[in-house]
Amino acid sequence: MNESDLDLASAIIAELDQVDAAAIDWTQDPVRWATEKAHTFLWSKQREVIESVRDNRRTAVHSCHNVGKTYTAAVTAAWWIASHKPGEAFVLSTAPTAPQVKALLWREIGRLHGRANLFGRVNLAEWYIPNEAGGEELVAFGRTTSKDNEAAFQGVHSKYVLVILDEASGVDTKIWEAAESIASNRLSRILAIGNPDLPHSPLATACKPSSPYNVIHIGIEHAPALTGEAVPAELLDYLISPEWAEDRRAEWGEESALYQAKVLGHFPTGAADPWRVISEVHAAACRYIEPAYDADPVRVGGLDIGAGGDRTVLVERVNDAVGRIESFQERDPEAAAEKLADVIRRWGLTRVNVDTIGVGWGLAGMLRKELKSEGVAIESVKFSDRSNFPKRFVNIRAEAWWHGRELSRDRAWSLANLDDDAIAELTMPRYLEKNGRILVEPKEDVKERLGRSPDIADALLLAFFDGIWIPPVSDSRQAFNAADLTAGIVGPGAVFPNSFIPGFPSGIPTSLIPRR
Repeated sequence: MNESDLDLASAIIAELDQVDAAAIDWTQDPVRWATEKAHTFLWSKQREVIESVRDNRRTAVHSCHNVGKTYTAAVTAAWWIASHKPGEAFVLSTAPTAPQVKALLWREIGRLHGRANLFGRVNLAEWYIPNEAGGEELVAFGRTTSKDNEAAFQGVHSKYVLVILDEASGVDTKIWEAAESIASNRLSRILAIGNPDLPHSPLATACKPSSPYNVIHIGIEHAPALTGEAVPAELLDYLISPEWAEDRRAEWGEESALYQAKVLGHFPTGAADPWRVISEVHAAACRYIEPAYDADPVRVGGLDIGAGGDRTVLVERVNDAVGRIESFQERDPEAAAEKLADVIRRWGLTRVNVDTIGVGWGLAGMLRKELKSEGVAIESVKFSDRSNFPKRFVNIRAEAWWHGRELSRDRAWSLANLDDDAIAELTMPRYLEKNGRILVEPKEDVKERLGRSPDIADALLLAFFDGIWIPPVSDSRQAFNAADLTAGIVGPGAVFPNSFIPGFPSGIPTSLIPRR
């Protein structure tokens, strides 16, 4: 066979391949679509998820850390739009916070769109395709979710609708209900996927045997590094490893909620440690709270000074949300003060609360001198000092940690910017009652169990510590302790000045106002 014959044969084979490809119903073969069209490799659990979406109206996935769950959702979204006729399919994705929408899922969708050379254009949270009128048609979008904005997920109508609930543990119940309404026809689908952080979340309900969802579990035992499943070497580098899992077991403990959710991929089932100051479940719930937008927020810092080789940590508080974190080790106080002053200026902090025990006292003085002319208040907070409520707490440290406990219980702060290790620091300390007063265990005891000093947690609590705490009412008569009995009973300043309802003859004591 000469060269011209070979060229002709190659051309015929290529033409036949194109005809074969055109005849493929890609809606029925998502794994092949991912391989041949998106040029990507899916390992066994990823294949199970995307095929479940093909075969089941509802799919719920409770997964451990680092198994490619967000990438799986992105491939599923891209396959859904690309495999159906233009304009017939629609994808709506949700996640609790903006970074989870834009920086995670839609970042992957954008990459797949370019790699597979798919039609239309994709931005940080939307996918448009050309329409017959010469304009553009929206075929997919991602939005953050909360119980206050479920209206944003109504009014979507299409023959083939796919709703993706990413980080589904943190998605509000009303959004799940809206998803059911959107995907109400027999051709539509719901994919709920995420870490099983919250045992009483809608995702946990969806993963129960009695639910209408096809449930898929992904844990460390399914990881290719443990099973020996053949995957590309570059993919193996991104997936959960047994070494990481063992490190987390040693640091967090097998009974911890973090280990159960992030390593085993199970919803926490063990009895919660009643003596932990801040519950793991309460802290996990606060990681799904979207920080409220404020064009001119109040920025406060909490500074824990490292000694004896520990880290120096500065945590930013932006209104009621944890912001940036700066951590470093520096034995030279002047060098540390210079670095901290630079960060404080760059972040625009108006106040910094510093634990001035030991070396903190001298460094706080340097910062106060350096930043005094710039209007930055450097406040001394000695954790060892007598509490503002000495009948309830042994010292300021116990008071500050209990304040964090109440913020977590009330979901009154956003911990969305904290990673797993910081959450471990925040939820590790235990408390005891000493002569009827709250005492938090010594930092050294926490360090022994955790393997490091909880410096980030201490700095965080300093940032949120305002020296004010309202004790709960165990005896109803305590609610009247703050009453001004000389002020009369009428008007907002009378008797109970804390809260006032128009038309009501007196105010309501703050400690009687129900939690949100």
